[in-house]
Amino acid sequence: MSLKKIYFKKAYSSDFDDILNDFYIPILKTSIEYERLSGFFSSTSLAIAARGILGLVKNSGNMKLIVAPKFQKRDLETIINSYKNPEKYIEKRMLKELEKLEDKFVRDHVFALGWMIANKKLEIKVAIAFDNKQKLLDYKEIQNSGLFHQKVGILRDSEGNIITFSGSINETAMGWLGNIEEFKVFRNWELSEKDYVKADILKFNNFWNNKSIRLRIINIPHAVKEKLIEIAPKDIEEIQLNKCYKLTKRKIKLFNHQKEAV
Repeated sequence: MSLKKIYFKKAYSSDFDDILNDFYIPILKTSIEYERLSGFFSSTSLAIAARGILGLVKNSGNMKLIVAPKFQKRDLETIINSYKNPEKYIEKRMLKELEKLEDKFVRDHVFALGWMIANKKLEIKVAIAFDNKQKLLDYKEIQNSGLFHQKVGILRDSEGNIITFSGSINETAMGWLGNIEEFKVFRNWELSEKDYVKADILKFNNFWNNKSIRLRIINIPHAVKEKLIEIAPKDIEEIQLNKCYKLTKRKIKLFNHQKEAV
């Protein structure tokens, strides 16, 4: 199926749209490549980045994902005081995050990503942020800098059609549960949208190829990669993501003031 045959709105908001069922699931069912500039690394943000991923898996598609470690001030002090390189500490920090796999929706989607890594369908890179003086930035400083405020997704089908989406996507626990997620959608076959598609692709490629001035991009630590593979099932069908999607589908109900605004 071609991406051209799917109806897309030009903008989506989780306040009004069922984004999972109206956007992620149909677009990933049709795609063979998915590139995602995500948010901070956690078990929940991984699950959010993997929304609707079953369709891509069934297409034998490939995914690239960029995440950022969620350093607190004390993390940076530990790195500096113990003279450890950032990579080693990132490994420990990320492994701790993977221990928080209690929620079934989160767990199943993280397992799916682990399966994709084991089957060479997913590459993950880690973005380490610095200020102008090459000092490591903590979580709050990164947020204030805006480096990871705008998220980007790029999807391609077998015909070479490309759709990108970008916006303030909140990839946190609350983003999964109910915070407002907003983004705009651009198509490379529409003349008026081509430049936006090119800009999103350029942004992702610059990060992926370590060409950003204030970000250093490294491969995901080996121990974290092995952990994701370890917890993944051998058969993707064991996860049964379809059940998650059926359960998460909901009917949007507007408040009275929202109805009046519309």
